[in-house]
Amino acid sequence: MSLRFLLLIAVLLSRASAVRKTRLTWVNGIGYNIGHMHRDSPMISKIFGGKTVSFCHNPTAMTSEEDMLGYVGDFAQAGSQKLGRITAEVNELVKHLKSAVSEVGKHGRVLHIAHSQGALVTTLAAKQLTPLEMNQIEILAFGGAAALRKTPETPFARCINYYSVNDPILLLVPSAVQALRSGWVYDEDEFCFLAPRSGDPIEDHGLLGPTYAQALVWEGQHFHPESKSPPFRRT
Repeated sequence: MSLRFLLLIAVLLSRASAVRKTRLTWVNGIGYNIGHMHRDSPMISKIFGGKTVSFCHNPTAMTSEEDMLGYVGDFAQAGSQKLGRITAEVNELVKHLKSAVSEVGKHGRVLHIAHSQGALVTTLAAKQLTPLEMNQIEILAFGGAAALRKTPETPFARCINYYSVNDPILLLVPSAVQALRSGWVYDEDEFCFLAPRSGDPIEDHGLLGPTYAQALVWEGQHFHPESKSPPFRRT
């Protein structure tokens, strides 16, 4: 076996080890049924260069778009989670994220999209993740019912919380309100406030609505599936 061949093998192995495996995960908010997840996953995948979306469905109590009783049930569940209750949905997300981290290996990265109630579920799930697991997860939260932060207790690789300034959920997240009132310079790597595109708070709250979709597109344009993470975005 020639020296040149051995050197070639060494170079190829070195390049292979430098490639970072990634997984794109998503947990939804209130009112999303499994059909909505299958409908929207391809759109999110397209935004991120065709990367497969591995979603963890946060079930809804709604049986139809007009089921207001189910909608109230979803809000009641979110209220209990806001008080710290660990529900089945939280435990399911814990398993989902642990599996994703295991799949990418110790040098890989999980890019986790959390929308609305999904950000609250993610906050509770973090209590059951190890620091090493969190260190391999980047959080993209949109209109989150809780703001995710990079702290010694939650050492995520990155956290960014996107909020439309007319999003009614802002009123439920004191840290986001404080950031907004500070002139948008408070913890600038963790909050990004967006001007609403439609003017309708409900439409602007949607993950694929006109406001948050623009932030998703920005993240997707800076996403490198098998090499490096997207850079931090400052407000």
